[in-house]
Amino acid sequence: MHRRILLTGASGGLGLIIAELLLQEGHFVYLHCHSHPNALQPLCKKYPSHTKMIAADLLIDEDLNVLFQSTEDVNVLIHAAGIASAGMSWKVPKEEFEKVNHINYFAPFYLSQFFIPTMRQNSWGRIIFFSSVVAQKGIPGTSAYAASKSALIGLSRTMASELGAAGITVNTIAPGYMDTGMIREISEEMRTELLKSIPSRELGNSKNIAELVSFILKDNANYINGQTISVNGGMV
Repeated sequence: MHRRILLTGASGGLGLIIAELLLQEGHFVYLHCHSHPNALQPLCKKYPSHTKMIAADLLIDEDLNVLFQSTEDVNVLIHAAGIASAGMSWKVPKEEFEKVNHINYFAPFYLSQFFIPTMRQNSWGRIIFFSSVVAQKGIPGTSAYAASKSALIGLSRTMASELGAAGITVNTIAPGYMDTGMIREISEEMRTELLKSIPSRELGNSKNIAELVSFILKDNANYINGQTISVNGGMV
């Protein structure tokens, strides 16, 4: 069955891959973006009747309302938007900590609140958050980012217990180091050292994440609920 999906962070590396697969499968996808709307133009041109691009700053409450008001009959929320942060815990500025948590944690919580009533009314829904292996391992210099991604794990477990009886599942995907996205920002030397810490000795294929998302949307995935699904090559 085809779904109506809101995908935040659709213009990012992982977001684009997820969006492409979901559109290939015939779903209607609301494509959220902020900084890089041009990245979504090819998808909108290729799937004009199955896409709508919505620009919104997840730091601004009014934009969250615009994002909600610009959609209709959404029964799947996928929150792929996120920002990184680097710095030892005692050095992270208050403003940066708040910004990272607002985008990575607060925004998906508030958006969930918008869409849950309709999902409950229809007795069906899927909510997917994205955590990270960074939140699971405890890596120096990632305090703000890890805190925001850890919070999503607790949030999804609690929401799953609240919503499971209404036919709504809430799960978190925790990718390891993938071949797209933030990995592109590190040096080749750091990447080489990073690969040594991965039992599989390779970066993850982001298409595998998209396939996992696709499976969670299916009716026969209804018993997968409240889970943190790790895709990290054996790191955790």
